[in-house]
Amino acid sequence: MSYSSFKDGKLIFENFRKFVTEAADPSLVDPERFPTELTNVDAQKASSLVQMGSDELDQGNGDDVIDVDQNGVWAAKELKPSQTSMNLGKGAWFALGMLNGTMWDDKGSPTGGPGGKTGAFVSSDKYLMDGHHRWIATAMADPSAPIKGFAVAFPGKQLVAILNAVTKGLLGVAKGKPGTGGFKQFKDRGAMIQTLTNLSQDKQPDGDGGSFTGVAGATTPGKALEVIQEKTGKQGEEAMAAMADFFLSNLKTVPGADQSKVMPGAPKRVDMPVIDDKKATKGTPSIPNTIKALKTGQIDVNEPYGKIQKKAAE
Repeated sequence: MSYSSFKDGKLIFENFRKFVTEAADPSLVDPERFPTELTNVDAQKASSLVQMGSDELDQGNGDDVIDVDQNGVWAAKELKPSQTSMNLGKGAWFALGMLNGTMWDDKGSPTGGPGGKTGAFVSSDKYLMDGHHRWIATAMADPSAPIKGFAVAFPGKQLVAILNAVTKGLLGVAKGKPGTGGFKQFKDRGAMIQTLTNLSQDKQPDGDGGSFTGVAGATTPGKALEVIQEKTGKQGEEAMAAMADFFLSNLKTVPGADQSKVMPGAPKRVDMPVIDDKKATKGTPSIPNTIKALKTGQIDVNEPYGKIQKKAAE
């Protein structure tokens, strides 16, 4: 084949691809344009990336569309984490609220027991993008309970990168959330007993602020202890041990609760997307705007790239 014929063939293929593409291809996401770590995302470039994907601007044909099913449902034991840190105190705190039937959803409405609406984004390979503590708490209380969220038709590693661009470029959030603790705590019986003992003494989980309102069920002292003793049918130290054993037994049935199941290449918590934080996004309707950007192909995920965005990224 002559060079001219090869060049003509390549042009035909590129034009063909332009007109038949129906969705973004995760294998074609450029890691230089979409870093996995939030701290490596340039806010100015990201602001172009998240608005130049429309077909009118990049001359594509649905090449940047990422579908989102807003009625996604999974059992807690089906899901896996995309972050490397997890706070045992917060997880146990939430789990007690679920056992007490006083947990709330992502809108601040009571949901009762384990699971429920989380407002979490979940990748096509079942990695959580957010809502990790509600997930681990559900796994502790009832691994089969349904967790409701947004099913995104994109694998976890690339989705983290896309959502990091959204975090800075669309929502204007400059910094990620700090992370504390690790998954090893959730296998440590001694750590679990001590954590429950602390909660039973009305000590807030690992420095977290707030109160037991909506979680253990009331702000009154001793409520967490009451929940633990009521659910185990035991008193004092025996109650702490029995509740710890109940949580640990449930966690053993959840593959994702194992450190080895964390998403490969997962960044630290501080480098993860921030989509659902109302304070960080200053009141912006972050979740609806993110879903719209993904579903309409607003984010310039694949080639051909929008001209303004392309210039900004060079």
